[in-house]
Amino acid sequence: MTSRTLFVSVLVLALALGLAFLIASARPAMAESVSVTPLPPVEETDGRAGVCYVHYYESGNRPFLPLVASAGARHDRVDFRWDAIDQYGYSAHDSIVDDELAAGIDPIVILWATPADFRKSGCNPEVTVADTGSVSTPQRPPGWYAPEIGGVHAMAVAGSDPGACPPAGLYNPWTTENFNGNRWAEFVYNTVLRYQDRVKVWEIWNEPEWSWFWLGSEAEYAQLLKVGYQATKAACSDCTVLFAGLHYWADPTYFERVLDTLNDDPAARENNDFFDVMSVHLYSRVSNTYDVVNQIRSRMQVYVPDRPIWLTETGVPVYDGAYPALRSEYSATETEAAAYLVESYANAIAADVGRYHWFRVHDDVMSEHFGLTHDENYIRPAYVAYQVATTYLISPTFTTRVSDDSQVRVTLWGTPRGKVSVLWNESPATSVYTLPAAIGEAVLVDARGITEAVSATSGVYPVTLAGATASRASDPNDYIIGGPPVIVVETETPNEPPWSTVHPLPEITFSSDFTVTWEGKDNQSGVWIYDVQVRDGEDGEWTYWQHSTTSTSALFDGQHGHTYYFRSRATDRVGNRGPWPAEPQAHTTLNSVATLTLSIGGFFADENRNDTWDQPITATGEITLTSVQLAFRDDAGQDVVSPTVGSTWTFTTTVLTGQTYQLWAIGDDDMRVLPLIPPVGEKVYTYTRESLGLWPVTRVYLPLTRRTET
Repeated sequence: MTSRTLFVSVLVLALALGLAFLIASARPAMAESVSVTPLPPVEETDGRAGVCYVHYYESGNRPFLPLVASAGARHDRVDFRWDAIDQYGYSAHDSIVDDELAAGIDPIVILWATPADFRKSGCNPEVTVADTGSVSTPQRPPGWYAPEIGGVHAMAVAGSDPGACPPAGLYNPWTTENFNGNRWAEFVYNTVLRYQDRVKVWEIWNEPEWSWFWLGSEAEYAQLLKVGYQATKAACSDCTVLFAGLHYWADPTYFERVLDTLNDDPAARENNDFFDVMSVHLYSRVSNTYDVVNQIRSRMQVYVPDRPIWLTETGVPVYDGAYPALRSEYSATETEAAAYLVESYANAIAADVGRYHWFRVHDDVMSEHFGLTHDENYIRPAYVAYQVATTYLISPTFTTRVSDDSQVRVTLWGTPRGKVSVLWNESPATSVYTLPAAIGEAVLVDARGITEAVSATSGVYPVTLAGATASRASDPNDYIIGGPPVIVVETETPNEPPWSTVHPLPEITFSSDFTVTWEGKDNQSGVWIYDVQVRDGEDGEWTYWQHSTTSTSALFDGQHGHTYYFRSRATDRVGNRGPWPAEPQAHTTLNSVATLTLSIGGFFADENRNDTWDQPITATGEITLTSVQLAFRDDAGQDVVSPTVGSTWTFTTTVLTGQTYQLWAIGDDDMRVLPLIPPVGEKVYTYTRESLGLWPVTRVYLPLTRRTET
C-alpha cells in the first residue's frame, strides 16, 4: 500500500491547516541503537530484488541509493504524480531517474493522481485529518495486512487522496496526433515518450480497490488501464505495463471484475489484455507471499493467459529498536522483521514471483516504521537479511516447497551456490528439521549472514529451528512470521553441472519400438534425474519424452519411415543441470518393412474345426475345396494383394512387422479368417501351410412374418 503518498498528501494538507507540528510529534524519543553489521556489498544478483522510495532526499543528496545497491536491490518503485507534474513540470522527476540509473537502480514508475482541472465531473475527494492517539486506526479492518494510515500520536486520515478521481475524457477515442480531450492518454503518452530510453516499466495507478486511491468504478479502472497500456506501447513498444498494485484485502475479487470487463473488449487479446504483469501488495504474514500469490494467479488464469506476478510492495512494520513505533495489529520486532524478509522472499520465489519489492527503504514520516533503515545512519536487521536473501536466494534452476507439521522448507536447486534450502518453524515450540543431505558437507546461514560449517549425520542434516515469536497484537496464538530462518547451502567443489549422453542407435531400426539408453556423470553429488527429448525428423520440434526420470532406458514406439533424434540432459543432487546439447546425441530411422512369402497347398472343409484333415473324406465330409475366395488384408481392412479365387494360394508381398494382417478364405458353406503378425525385427517372413481348413458357417434363419394388407 502506498502510504508514503498518503503522508505526502497529508503533510501538504497539514501545512495548509497549520498542523505541521503533528508530524514532528509523531516521532518517538530516541532509544539505544541496535548493533547491525552490514555484509559486504552484493555484486552478483539475479535482478529479482527491489525496493520502494530509494530516491530520497533530493538531487545531490540521495544517501539511500548506495545503501540499497550494496544490499542487492536493482529496482526502485517511485510515484510520478500527474497532479505534481502538471503543476511543477518534469525537472524533479528527471533528476530522480538520472540519479537512480547512475547508481545502478532501474526505476519502476507509478502513473497516477488526476489534477483538479482534469477530474471527472462530480468527483470531489475529501480528506479528514485528526490527531487520534489511538493504537489502531479504524481505516484498517481485521485482515488488512497492509500499512496503517495513522497511528499513535499521528494523524488519522479518512476519505480519499486529492488525485483519486478518474480523469475526464477517459472514454474519448484518441490518436497520438489528436488526443481528443483524453487527458489521461495524453499524459501517459507524453510521459513515457520522455523517458522511454531510461524507464522501461510503468504501473498504471495504485490500489484501485481502495477509495483512498481510486474513486471510480472497476469498469472505469479497466478503461484507465486500457488507455494507459495503449498509450505506453505507442510511446515505447518494448516497455512493460503493470496492472495497478493490488491492495487485495480491501476487495479480493476487484481485479477479477476488472479482468472480466476487459474480456468483453474485442481489442483485448491483440493487446495482451492491456497489461503485461500483475502487481501485488502483501504484508506482514509470511504465508501470504505463497498462498495468496497462488490464489491470485489461479483466479487470473480464469480470465487471461498466465502472466508474470510481481510483489511490488511487501514488508512488516517494527515497533522496537532505537526508533520505537506503533505496536499495530500486524507489526513485529526488528529481529522478527528480518525473519519475515528471508521467509517471504523464499516463499515468493517458490510462488514464481518475478520481482520482490520491500516497502520501504527508510521510515520517512510514517507512523509505522517499515524501513530497512530509519535514516541513512541507522540500519535495521532487515537490511542485512535483505543482503542475505539477495546473496543466497538467486537464480535457481527450479524451486520446491514443502510444508509439514509447522515446518516449512523452500529449496532453490541449481543456484550459483548449488542447493540452497530455507527452513523455518511456524509454531512457538523449538523443533528439529531433518534435511536429507545431497553431499556430506554444508554451510548454515542465518538472517544476520553468520555462517557455520556442518557435516551430515547418517545422510541427513539435523537442523534446530527456534520457535515463532511474532503474533498478532490481538491474538497471541496467531503467528504471522516463522521463527528465525536457517539457510542450508550445499555446494559442490567445483559447482558444475553433470554430463549426460544418449547411447548411439543403429542407422536403421527394423522395428516400430526399440530401446533407447542413456547415461550421465557428475563430479561430486552424483546424477539425480534425467530429461530426454525427441525430435521427429530433421526439422521437427524438440519435445519431452522422458521428464525428471531416474531411469537410464525406456522403450520408444515410433512409426515406419520416420527418423527420430534424441538428446538428454542431467540434473545432479544439488540441482545443477546440464544444458541441452545443440545437436542430437543419437538418431535412427525406422524401417519395419519385411518380405512375406505365403504358400498354402490346399483348402478343405474342416467340419469339426480341429485344424486336421480327417480321413477318410467320405466318412467325415472334410472334402477338398476348389473354388475358395481368397484375400489378404491389413488392419484397416484394405487389400494388400489382389483377391483371387482358387484351390491353392502362393504370393510374395511387403508387410510392416508387428502389425496384424488377416488371411480371408471363403467357400460356399465354409470360411476362415486367419490373423498373421509378421514378427518384429525380421526382414523375411515365410508362412507355409500344406493345407488350411475352412470352418462351417453357422447360419441363423429368422422366421418370416407375412403382412396382410387390409
